[in-house]
Amino acid sequence: MMFESSGPTSLNPLPPDSQIGSLGAFPPLPFIGREVRLVHLHEQYFQPFYNLAERCDFEGSRDVRLSARCWQHSRSHSTLILVSGRNESHAKYAEVAYDFFTRGFDVWIYDHRGQGFSQRELLDTQIGWVDNFQNYVNDLSIFYSRIVAPRRKKNLYVLAHSMGAAVSSFWLTQTRVHANAVMFSAPMIELVLKPYPRAIVSLMVAAGLRSGREQLYIPGGTEFKAAEYGFDLTNSSARRDWNRKLFTTHPEIRLGAPSYQWLHEALQVPRRLRAAGFPGALSCPLLVWQAGADQVVKPNAHRYLRHSGEKCVLMTERRSQHELLQERDEIRARVLAQTLSFFEATLPPGEHS
Repeated sequence: MMFESSGPTSLNPLPPDSQIGSLGAFPPLPFIGREVRLVHLHEQYFQPFYNLAERCDFEGSRDVRLSARCWQHSRSHSTLILVSGRNESHAKYAEVAYDFFTRGFDVWIYDHRGQGFSQRELLDTQIGWVDNFQNYVNDLSIFYSRIVAPRRKKNLYVLAHSMGAAVSSFWLTQTRVHANAVMFSAPMIELVLKPYPRAIVSLMVAAGLRSGREQLYIPGGTEFKAAEYGFDLTNSSARRDWNRKLFTTHPEIRLGAPSYQWLHEALQVPRRLRAAGFPGALSCPLLVWQAGADQVVKPNAHRYLRHSGEKCVLMTERRSQHELLQERDEIRARVLAQTLSFFEATLPPGEHS
């Protein structure tokens, strides 16, 4: 077990309120024992930390306004880019950003177009829409080149979840940027399309596009429903409840079901990844975490990594649902501890946290 190396074994109190204005005041916290006091931890640690983020919004591809945040410190040894999944915001990543920042990483994150705090492109702001998946990739490229690169540390890491992993895969095969290492959490390669087989869904989507319904919900799709949120994403009721609360605190981040066009683009991801030479075209070590009980994407990354050689490592948490970084403490702790070890193995001597 590697939990001892992931932080102190007891919670360190924060300094007096007058000193909490400094990011350096926040201590690393152990990964275990959080769920029973998660509300307290958010109020005392994660939310004050999140509130100190620097706002670094920017214009992405086709001048869409994208919301972004960063946390930097002079003592950090590396830069970490977090690339979130569908229907996520940087507010949801407060705990994740905290854990990496307090272990030596400057952390940068943005919200994808059409979700989170970023600009929506349709009048009905809850319809999940993108006209071309490459726009997501271009946004990440712009975020790196204009926002992150001028202020990054020498060592660069990428941690991407679900749809964000697909976006990052395309970016990393298209860019000349070299990362020390990359971690993908439940990468969105193939969607779970229950109860219909992929061929039937593809025919349905094609018919919808031909009839001009590309900007409409897919059949059965509706606006965001808080009561139904999260039960197919995590086994942690504490983190599910906290994330659901974010949609009440910030109703503007709510996102409903995808559109015909979004689903069409998502169905093309496996073919486009093969065409891009993924993962063979990657020049950096890659750690992929699969969730064995995933109900959102198929845990079959091994089919795409089998010819990748030693630079790709595949790990599976058999009891985890889709959101490994929002899971029960014991699952999340293993994922984070192994990821940190994977990242630190690529650091130059003397730069470990």
